[in-house]
Amino acid sequence: MSELRTQGGKMLKTIKHTAILSLFTVAGFTGMPVQAGLDVELIKTSDCFSGTFASYDRWIKKLTEKVSDKPGSEQRLKNMKELFKKEDFENYRENIKCKNIVYKVNDAVVTGYYVAPKGQSNLPVIINNRGGNGRYGAWVFGNVYLQLFDLAKNENVAIFASNYRGIYPKLPGKDEFGGADVNDVVALPLLFKHFPNVNPEKVGVYGASRGGMQSLLAVKNGLDVDAIVLFAGQYDLLEGQKHRPEMERVHKARIPNYEKNREEELRKRSAMFWMDEIDNDIPILLIHGDDDKRVSVDSSIGLDKILEEKGFTHKLSIYEGGGHRYGENAEAIRSEMMSWFKTHWE
Repeated sequence: MSELRTQGGKMLKTIKHTAILSLFTVAGFTGMPVQAGLDVELIKTSDCFSGTFASYDRWIKKLTEKVSDKPGSEQRLKNMKELFKKEDFENYRENIKCKNIVYKVNDAVVTGYYVAPKGQSNLPVIINNRGGNGRYGAWVFGNVYLQLFDLAKNENVAIFASNYRGIYPKLPGKDEFGGADVNDVVALPLLFKHFPNVNPEKVGVYGASRGGMQSLLAVKNGLDVDAIVLFAGQYDLLEGQKHRPEMERVHKARIPNYEKNREEELRKRSAMFWMDEIDNDIPILLIHGDDDKRVSVDSSIGLDKILEEKGFTHKLSIYEGGGHRYGENAEAIRSEMMSWFKTHWE
């Protein structure tokens, strides 16, 4: 088992496909192997830099309108302008290709984003799985801008980021918090052919918070990747409820059959119980802050022990004082993530 510690934030159009995947257990829903057919359709794409986001001034005007009647609006607006600088916006608009994507997975309609540097080809792919549930934590232009634009531009990677089903109540499909929504991630490689600048032979998956669970479930269910990087993930939802009891409200609202089969449903979503169903040739990097109040660092420590037992290539990096967000460790975490992916893309 390898562990690193850090201090002070420093390193220590519409085209339809039917995919018949090999035998696997679909997120453990039935408890027995089934042959899964994913009916995947790219419904549409559109330029992110359009509408409200067609110009910096139009975007800032919209943001100003949103905060103008809120307490501390002047400071909020000042903070936003510091966070979203005009020169950065213009640079990204010139150098980044950003697409809103809408795709269908079986009967569900899913939204997400594709981000890549312009004028590049043969780009490695990162599938970036978000945290949160439903609309909470969903990818929108602002957090795509902050988290994905610079990463794509400076690391020369293409990024696919799914919102998972269920963020829009009027669209078919519900977020089951690691249920059928896992297919929304498994389906993403079937969209690669519509983005000719990507290299489908070099794929990594990254997941933060809930995205850690989502990533491992997707790989378990047939997502083919070269490497995995997980940040602040909960890998035992039963223990997670003890640490943060309020999560039961989310589980109860999202997970089908929760009331009748609580323990079974939580175990299905807890990687601690089924890592032997994932190929141990896939290298896994776990990152966690030891001051994370939402998901205890013990979650990553426990999974790391299992990875050792199962013969995985793995590493655990613990950031002293780090919380559930990247904070001052953001640059170090990104560097570690990219180093892990690049090593295993070679």
